[in-house]
Parts: sequence; C-alpha cells; structure tokens
Amino acid sequence: MDHEDEEIEIPSYFICPISLDIMKDPVIAVSGITYDRESIFKWLEEVSSCPVTKQPIPSDSDLTPNHTLRRLIQHWCVENATRGVVRIPTPRVPPGKPDVFEEIKNLKKFVEKGLGREDTLKKLEVLAMEGETNRRLMYEADVHRSLILFVVKCTREQEEEEGQPRIKVQLDESLRLLHLLGVPLHDARTILMENDQILDSLSLVLNQQNFLNKAYTIVLLRNLTVNTSSHIVERLNPEILKGIIGFLKEVVSSFNRTSPNVSDTAQSSNPRLRNKEPSKLDYSLVIKQAVTAALMILLETSSWSGNRINLVDLGAVSQLIELEISSTGDKRATELVLGVLSRLCCCTNGRAEILAHGGGLAIVTKRLLGVSIAADDRALSILSTVSKFSREKDVVEEMVCVGTVEKLCTVLRVDCGLSLKEKAKGILRDHFDEWKKFPCIDVTLLTKLLNSSHEDLLAEFHSKVNV
Repeated sequence: MDHEDEEIEIPSYFICPISLDIMKDPVIAVSGITYDRESIFKWLEEVSSCPVTKQPIPSDSDLTPNHTLRRLIQHWCVENATRGVVRIPTPRVPPGKPDVFEEIKNLKKFVEKGLGREDTLKKLEVLAMEGETNRRLMYEADVHRSLILFVVKCTREQEEEEGQPRIKVQLDESLRLLHLLGVPLHDARTILMENDQILDSLSLVLNQQNFLNKAYTIVLLRNLTVNTSSHIVERLNPEILKGIIGFLKEVVSSFNRTSPNVSDTAQSSNPRLRNKEPSKLDYSLVIKQAVTAALMILLETSSWSGNRINLVDLGAVSQLIELEISSTGDKRATELVLGVLSRLCCCTNGRAEILAHGGGLAIVTKRLLGVSIAADDRALSILSTVSKFSREKDVVEEMVCVGTVEKLCTVLRVDCGLSLKEKAKGILRDHFDEWKKFPCIDVTLLTKLLNSSHEDLLAEFHSKVNV
C-alpha cells in the first residue's frame, strides 16, 4: 500500500487545545498548559483565563517557548515527510519588553529632536503587531500622543518641502501605526484641546491623494472627537468635511474595482482585529471602519444648521445616496446614511438634492422595511419631510414611479411600530387627492387603509399570516 494512503497517527500532545491543529510555535502558559502561540494570543485578547484549567492568566504574563516539544514536532514531521507531512519552520523569537522600551525611546528622540533611526516607526509597527502586551506598553508610554505630534510635524514639513518622498513615507508609517494602536478614549478630549494644529493637519491629509491615509485619518478623527466638547465638532473645518465627502466618493468608485490599489499593510485600530500579512481582508476592514467613522462624524456635525448647509453645498446628499446604492448590505452604514439624509432634508437645498438625484427616493423606499426599526424610522422621516415641504407635483409623481406609495401601504398592513404607521398614514393622507388620479393606484385599498384603525389592520395581518 502507498505511504500516502496510510492514515497518519498524530501524537495528541502535538495538538493545540484551542485550534486542534499541530502546533507550529508551542508555548507554555503560566497555567502549565502548552498552546500554539498564535492561538493563545488570540484567546487571551478575548478571555483572560486558561482555556483548559480556567486559571486566570494576566494579560502581561509571559509565554515560555516549549523548545523541546517544538523539536519533537519538527523531527516527527521530517520522519513522516514521505507521507505528505510538511516540516514546520523554526519560529522567529518574538521581541520582548526591552525592545519595546528601546524603540519608544527612539521614537521620542525622533519626534522631538529629529534624532534617532528612521526605521523606528517600522519597528514599532512590528512590535505592536506582536500582541496586546506590547501595545499596552506603548499606550502607557503615550506613543499615540507622540505619533499625533509627528503627523502634525510631517504635514507642516510637507507644505514647506513639497514633494519630499522621505516625509511622505514617514507620514504613511505614522498614520498606519496610529491606526493599529488607536487612541484611548480618556486621552482623546485632552489631545485636541492641547494642540490646535491637529485638526488642520488632519484636514491636509484628507485632501491629499493617498486613499488609505484618508481612511486612517477619518478613523483617527472619529476617535479624537467622540468624547470631545460639542463646539469642536460643530466648528469642524469645512475642509475636513470636504475631505470626508471626497473619501466617500472614492469609496463608491472603488466598489467597482476588482483589485484595490493599495500596497500598504492595512491593520485595524481595534487591537483584537489584526493580521500580520497585507491582504484584501485587511484593506476591506480599514475601509469599512473609515466609512462608519465618516458617517458618524457627518451625523454628529449635521446637528447644526450651518453644517447642514455646508454639507449640502459640498455634495453630501448625492454621495450618500450613491454610497447607499452601492451598499454591500452593512446594516449600521445604512442606518447612518439615512440618519444623515434625514437631517440634511431639514434644509431646502437638501430636499431638492434628494429629488434631483434619480435614485434618491427610490433607495430610501427600498430600505424601508428591509433593514431595521431605526432605518425604518429614518426612511419615513425623509419621505415625510420631502413630501411635505417640496413641490407636490414633483413628489407625488416620483413616489408613484419608484413604488413609495405601495411601500407606505405595506407599512400600514404589517406588524410594525405604531409611530411608523402614523408617519406612513400621514404621508398617504396628505397626497391622497393627487395619488387617486393615477390609474396604477388602488384607490379602494388606499381608502380602506386610511379609514381603518391600526388594530383592525393588525388583526387582518395576523389572520392572513395564520392561514
């Protein structure tokens, strides 16, 4: 019989208790159990206890390499090579605390005095990707603050020495590392208040050509403003809003590309989500985070009337509609898009832009009853505001053509919240005299829906469901 057809018996102590695969880099936890390094790292980022013994394992505890077991596994792989077993390579020794402290020291010199090695940023990125312990050490040493100051310095130097490739590379590396580390929430408020140049610097990055840097910057901007005072958000530089809308436009364009033009390693700002190799998955994760962050910034800034006017003038309505039309089914993004649009509808030009866009009312109608209760509420707010304050003839005809009337009737006939039904009934009642002129509208049904109580319609719905 052929060796390759024989069943290979794998010693049980070669198997990682978490992944159930042969261990490539066995390490011993403080609980005394051996795991594959990558598996136990991921586990401890979620749960601070041993998977087998349930004994608590501190996040800064050491994992001791099990060299003896690793050599046994490698020897066994070599012995079974003729049976299709591939030898595992000897793992690289991960950097320790001294390496982290040394590179942090180099970064401070580099940022403050322009001294030190230029490869410090790359080394810190590698260290940060090694695990939560290294990232925690960087938080405690305020590496995120040093990086933000360095971004300010790089953007200022870019203006003075336009086209310097060295500065561009350093800016790219700083933003990527900042994204990987994130900014602790308790620091965000004070960072912006201590340095009034930060927002101007981020504005410059948002209006440059590097798409991925824009994504990093938008996530950073959201982290910095999430707990800051409202007057900072209210008075965001219009250039920042312009950059955010420009980014969303690029995102819509990128949906049609088969391979994104990105050469950097794109990592998540959430320490729990990381991969060490560049990939489309990493890229997609960064863009998704940035889109969510961008929409949250727009939603917050659109609370003020002056910002709403600026956003409409910058083309936000059209880009938001295009983004939703190109949506890949992200529920949260849809809720945010509809939220921003519902606020932009509060100004005349915002409503005009929705009507002027061929897919505006159509996509809002399509999302109604198809995403979530929050999305339904926002979609109906948009339809109500547009229909109430726009020229009736334009609205009525458009709503018939894109199926809005039919969808509003459905809202009255299904089991959904009373407030949603009231909004839908209000829209239908306001334009009933016009809609009954259209031959495609079932006037008898529409009249019945408007004259029936919500209880009667709900009872009818349940009777049909139970048939």
